[in-house]
Amino acid sequence: MPYADTVATVRSWSEDRAIAVWTLFAGNLPTSELATLGTELERVRNDGAAVVLVVPDDLTPTPLERRLTDIVVRGPLPPSPFGLLVALAAADVPDVRRLGLIGGSREALIAGQRAGAGAVVGIAGDGVSSRMALLLGQPDRIVEASDFATMDSFMYGRNRHHRQRVLLNPGPAVVSDRIHRAVGGPDLCHREPEYSEMFTRIREKLFHVAGVGRDWELALIAGSGTAAMEAMVGASVREGRHLLVCRNGVYGDRLATIGKRLGIETVAVGASQTEPIDPAAVASALDADPDIDAVAIVHHETTTGLLNPVHEVAAEARARGVRVIVDAISSLGAEELRIADSGMDMVACTSNKCLHGLPGTSFVLLSPAGAARAAEAPRRSLYLDIAGYLEAQRKDSVPFTPAVPAVYGLEAALDELLDEGPAQRRSAYRVRVAFLDRAFEKLGLQPTVAAPNRSSSVRSLQLPDGLGYQELHDALKRDGYVIYAGLGDAAKTTFRVCTLGALELDVLADFVESLERALGATRMASSPGSQPVSAAGSRGTAAAVSA
Repeated sequence: MPYADTVATVRSWSEDRAIAVWTLFAGNLPTSELATLGTELERVRNDGAAVVLVVPDDLTPTPLERRLTDIVVRGPLPPSPFGLLVALAAADVPDVRRLGLIGGSREALIAGQRAGAGAVVGIAGDGVSSRMALLLGQPDRIVEASDFATMDSFMYGRNRHHRQRVLLNPGPAVVSDRIHRAVGGPDLCHREPEYSEMFTRIREKLFHVAGVGRDWELALIAGSGTAAMEAMVGASVREGRHLLVCRNGVYGDRLATIGKRLGIETVAVGASQTEPIDPAAVASALDADPDIDAVAIVHHETTTGLLNPVHEVAAEARARGVRVIVDAISSLGAEELRIADSGMDMVACTSNKCLHGLPGTSFVLLSPAGAARAAEAPRRSLYLDIAGYLEAQRKDSVPFTPAVPAVYGLEAALDELLDEGPAQRRSAYRVRVAFLDRAFEKLGLQPTVAAPNRSSSVRSLQLPDGLGYQELHDALKRDGYVIYAGLGDAAKTTFRVCTLGALELDVLADFVESLERALGATRMASSPGSQPVSAAGSRGTAAAVSA
């Protein structure tokens, strides 16, 4: 599935069918199935799809086959894929992922797979044996002929509910084609050397991205970012000692909750959800409680898009010999984060935020002091035991089954990031969010966080009077964009726009136009004489807003 490289792609996602042309091979389906399928294909045709019949040179199509198709082309017999490519060209559809194959035999389905068709559908005959034979062709699905139009409408039609959209939520991120292709790698046993070799490559690439030396350690976990957070908290505090949690958002609260669930006594330094943690307050708390063993802080609180001063907090803790654990789940890759020799000892992250991978795997980076602490701390979990991961990895093994496809995606994402350059990735984030900041100002939208404390990827914005979040969300979703609600105290009064992943400025300009329409409709309803603010002069023109 392509990422939103152009506004035209976004429009196609939100308005067009996923499969633009269905193809059949002449003589591949029995007459009884064809007769039923003809009625079904008429419904599909009315929804905007074309139907192409591929006819081998030595075969004459039947009158019924001719009647149920729009275009007839000559092409070789399956399992050769070339007839399908001729059909694609005849239908003037430039993307093979919008080609569908309807097959009644294993060979026809294989042709669809070999051609790279976006949908390969088997038409079941009578009995279980028919489906068993079709399964050998590895179709995406098998349906009765009488169910084809219903299946098409649900999966591929113009009004399908589940469709690709531009995600402007704080993860998972929109990713490039390169990442989607990578997760389709070979089936791999995690006990084989090929997996250990991939882990070693990922370790080196992550260390390069994070700017840390080879004396650091990596615990790679199958799970979301919260799994990495929980593993990190459990490994950071020795028996009978305390955890100081910096709390100014939902994720700081989550760190505190994890600590309590693990039986760790926690104390807190707090701030409002729109204000950063004060390093001096952390220093005072450390001086007041000599039993504090570790400080936990969120670098980027996506609750509001707020950055916390992790470097300053780490310096205060380091000066007192206290370990520091950092939730960098929504910052590593996008924000300036100087980890090496900073006092940060454990840094949690995930593949599917600013690294632009897919959900399914997370990790903890550990300094030598962090790894030593993990060995000293009680083993509070089986699955999320960092010491166990490090012990296994030193033996070129893993304690539990990893999410291999997500790991494939993580390596591809790291390769993509290193090709781009970490500094250029951070710069691209700043350019994108600055573009949106200018647009939001013109639209009269108020950020909840002061400019010096804002991240490079998330904006929390006040909902205008008279506009509810769900109304705004649904209007934007109809245009192909997914935003996110506020969290915590701000849930009823704010919404969030995030720029994680593979996004282009022209697409963001189109989003601004969609947002302007939604806001304008509300303002017109509440004040009939008012006019919507113009954020961009023409659809998809980034310069109109950036000027």
